[in-house]
Amino acid sequence: MDRNIFDFEKILEDIEVGDKIFKPNLTTKLSIEVAFEKLKDDINVLDLGCGSGVIGIALMKSFAKLRMHCSDVHSTAVEITKKNFIKNKLRADIRTGNLFEPWIGKKFDYIINDVTAISALVAKISPWFQKNIPCESGNDGTDLAISILKKSPNFLNKNGFFQLPLISLSNTDKIINNAKEIFSDVKIIKSKSWFLPKEMDDFKDKLYRLRSEKLINFEEKFEKIICNTSIAICKDPN
Repeated sequence: MDRNIFDFEKILEDIEVGDKIFKPNLTTKLSIEVAFEKLKDDINVLDLGCGSGVIGIALMKSFAKLRMHCSDVHSTAVEITKKNFIKNKLRADIRTGNLFEPWIGKKFDYIINDVTAISALVAKISPWFQKNIPCESGNDGTDLAISILKKSPNFLNKNGFFQLPLISLSNTDKIINNAKEIFSDVKIIKSKSWFLPKEMDDFKDKLYRLRSEKLINFEEKFEKIICNTSIAICKDPN
């Protein structure tokens, strides 16, 4: 596979996704694209909140000597990730646990944060979260992101990178400000805008209210709500 080009849909054909874990989406695709640009072979990589394992599998198909580590708080996700790695004839250190808890004492050259980063209030009404998929990111979607940011320097090797998703259905300014307090170098690498799904049209009033309370961010164009997904890279902890 060309390291600069990958077929996201083709990769998904070889991935099992259960109904109890979060399904790969635009954030997943952008996360892979950014990692492709920044990674090099023969380094330790952590996919935190791995879900189905799609990010790790996509990267290992391109970087043959990558030492991949994956973890998720949900045992079902870990079981599916293990099955997907076996199906794709790849090997990784895959563990169950909350955030960094499974990795106490280990350090990585590159950490990909793949943990939920939207408002829990939005998650409840969105088509992305089933009733059996919990979202514990807080009303403004920052709880998990900031907790991970604060702990991440303890798990990074010198000159390591931390990859951070930013989704406008959360308080992204708060997340970025925290990132800049923790890291001296924070840059947004990729960004893509997208229209709010039609399934959420009935909840527009609630979304406008959440924006007025500064819990989430979005723009408007042609009377449509436009959201944004970005991926930032953080390095050089303060």
